[in-house]
Amino acid sequence: MQLSDDVFFYPSPAGLDFSKEICANTVVLKGRKLVLIDPGIKDRLSDLMERMASDGLNPVDVEYIILTHSHPDHLEAAPDLAEKFGSRLIISRIEYEFMKDSAKVFFANHQFPGPEVIFELQEEGTLTASGLELKIFLTPGHSPGSISILWPKGKLLLTGDLYFPGTIGAINLYGGNPGAMYKSVSRLRDLGGVEMVLCGHGPAIIDRDMIIQNYRALFAEIAAKKAAGVM
Repeated sequence: MQLSDDVFFYPSPAGLDFSKEICANTVVLKGRKLVLIDPGIKDRLSDLMERMASDGLNPVDVEYIILTHSHPDHLEAAPDLAEKFGSRLIISRIEYEFMKDSAKVFFANHQFPGPEVIFELQEEGTLTASGLELKIFLTPGHSPGSISILWPKGKLLLTGDLYFPGTIGAINLYGGNPGAMYKSVSRLRDLGGVEMVLCGHGPAIIDRDMIIQNYRALFAEIAAKKAAGVM
């Protein structure tokens, strides 16, 4: 679905019900060509291509594929997509090292990206992709090298699995870190000028008041977890 002139959002049909299917939301940003964030699982790739085409987007124009982190529900389709359209694959350097170590845990039932897949390793800072100036933030907590992406011009924040509408991401998976999660959520809360938040799972948060309310819910959950000794 098209959320603005240059922002397209393709939510997983399962939403936050991970008992049905685990596949990430996908976001496409329109610059000189297309920047695609988190293509999801391979079984959903043809569906994603159809949904993009229905919005007038040609997958051949995907110049960059940015991965918020290395879990298969976000990354599995990326190598096939990059190979087919010549897209550049970007992941954080920390997450790339984590991915190589964590493959035995997370890719048991998925295809692990082979050694022939070339990733461009991204540090925190500014990334210019297809003419779009994106701010990359390292936001560990769900995984060690997770990133969040701010597009200041579009007043858009992409959080990956750091948090969702109403709840923080999982911290009990391999590589999760409760303390880092708290610091990362706090860091994003303090960003100004954000009027739309798109998370790795769940619906879009498209109103400033809703964004503020969501942070209140997140910190209430964090406080409860701290009181319970979980964080």
